[in-house]
Amino acid sequence: MKTRNTNRVNMINTTVGFCDVNATATAGISGFASVLTIVKGKVVLINSLNQIADGKTTGVTLDTKGIRKAMTDLAFKCGRATLAFANANNNHTLAAQVDYTESQLNGLKKEEVDDICETIHDATNTNIIAVSAFGVTAGDVTDLQTSIDLYRTASQNPRNAIIGKSQAKKKVDELIHTVVDDLLHKQLDNMADTLKTSHADFYNGYKQAREIIDLGSTPARVYGTTKDGNDAPVKDVLFEVFETGTSNKIADTKTDVKGKFSITKFKAGDFDFKFSKEGYKTITETGVHIAAGKNVRRKIVMDAAIVREGDLNMGQIANIDITGLTGDQITKVIMEVAGSTMRFYATNNLNNGPGAAFIDVPSGTEATRDPNSFTAQVGFGNGNGFLNVQNVGGGQGHWKIAFEM
Repeated sequence: MKTRNTNRVNMINTTVGFCDVNATATAGISGFASVLTIVKGKVVLINSLNQIADGKTTGVTLDTKGIRKAMTDLAFKCGRATLAFANANNNHTLAAQVDYTESQLNGLKKEEVDDICETIHDATNTNIIAVSAFGVTAGDVTDLQTSIDLYRTASQNPRNAIIGKSQAKKKVDELIHTVVDDLLHKQLDNMADTLKTSHADFYNGYKQAREIIDLGSTPARVYGTTKDGNDAPVKDVLFEVFETGTSNKIADTKTDVKGKFSITKFKAGDFDFKFSKEGYKTITETGVHIAAGKNVRRKIVMDAAIVREGDLNMGQIANIDITGLTGDQITKVIMEVAGSTMRFYATNNLNNGPGAAFIDVPSGTEATRDPNSFTAQVGFGNGNGFLNVQNVGGGQGHWKIAFEM
């Protein structure tokens, strides 16, 4: 089996096993068990076809019991739909060909069960366009023929329908596609989503089981783009990856001129992401789970921060324009100083001296505060309408303050 198919089959088997162990969580959803049963039947066919595709054609190596059950289940489904169509049209001859209960099919001798199933197959296939309105699909009919051929191979029936390697490989691809795209993605996944709140443990476990592990390429990869509010690329954004909940950095990179970034070859696990650049709001994402071999894409929009800066001689005071800003809008305040110590403070008078609370930032340093800390230290937002900065050191200095929103 191709590596990609092997990965997908492993995922299917993991999902089925998880659902079987946690059947009580889905007991209230009547359709869940029905779809899961169909998935199990197709997995039996996939495993048997794979043995043929790999050259293991000896009959005794195939799961005869499992194949027979898959065959009779499909025959019953096709037979019931065709019987409903026949009854609706008073076609007694057609009804007689397909009128078998589950117990009757299960009770047939091994030498005759495949023949009866083929009769049902032929009757359904002949009327497939009309019968499709009664609960069966062309795919069901095709799978029934595949199961009949596999059963005859497994039981070494003299009327053995030989399945070649190329035919087996093609059918494996078709069955995996049906299971993943139609039965899991379109049906079981949606039903599992209804349990996100009421059965969180099941929901989280199901989502993890559904992750396809790439056995041929286990390192994880994160890639994407960073753009500004006008959809223009943002260059030199620092993207950092940390072990979740820690300061242990796993990797980092900067975006290129097109705003693109990519980090590869780190082990799977739970991570925290950080996107930062001077003049822009820092973006963080915590507890990101990445499975082995999983590609994770991010489209990041960098919101510009409000930046104010200027030069001051010793003893000078400057008003910082905070028009339209309120304390509850700010997420982070970053102050940078060069050349002299600068004092940031709030006051109720323009260009007035400092009040009771202020922050002194020495030359060559950067001070970062969250809004609560900034408000407590400076008083901004506590009835003081002006934010000032004063050079309280020696010589000329440069100040800069950024408000991230």
